[in-house]
Amino acid sequence: MWAEFEWENKVAINTAITDVNGFLDHIVATTNMKCLTPVSSLDGECGYLAANLYAKSVFGEDALVNVSVEKQTDGKLAGYIRIRSKTQGIALSLGDKITLKQKGP
Repeated sequence: MWAEFEWENKVAINTAITDVNGFLDHIVATTNMKCLTPVSSLDGECGYLAANLYAKSVFGEDALVNVSVEKQTDGKLAGYIRIRSKTQGIALSLGDKITLKQKGP
């Protein structure tokens, strides 16, 4: 399914949140997306995380998001959020929303 979506927007992680699972929970909550990665594979504390998210817009357009984040030695999170969709508008607008909301509560 990932290859079917030709538009991609890559957003660098820039947040005050210091917990990888907390960051994923924050992104899921602020974007109203569903986490496709099983909860059992997100358990534990290892300093890095990769998860796939999915959403469907009110217009019926699909969006897939891959969150790859790791905790650096200074305690800050680093990584990227890749957004894929069939239309450019969804990829860009979701990227803008994530950029604005990723800072934290």
